[in-house]
Amino acid sequence: MRNRSHITGPSGAGTTTIAKAICEKTGYRHFDSDDYFWLPADEPYTVQRPPEERLRMLARDLRSREQWTITTFG
Repeated sequence: MRNRSHITGPSGAGTTTIAKAICEKTGYRHFDSDDYFWLPADEPYTVQRPPEERLRMLARDLRSREQWTITTFG
């Protein structure tokens, strides 16, 4: 059974906190768009991952699970 949700909101609005709580209760996997968009760096959120790489990573992860929640900024 596929159960998927998408929670979006501005940075700092609590979307990740809500998604983590939902996933903890349901056992779903949480994916956060920040993990795909930004490369690890000494100063977080300053180095963008190349678009083709982030899309490839996201597609792979979303296909890997039937039940998930994703959070995005917007």
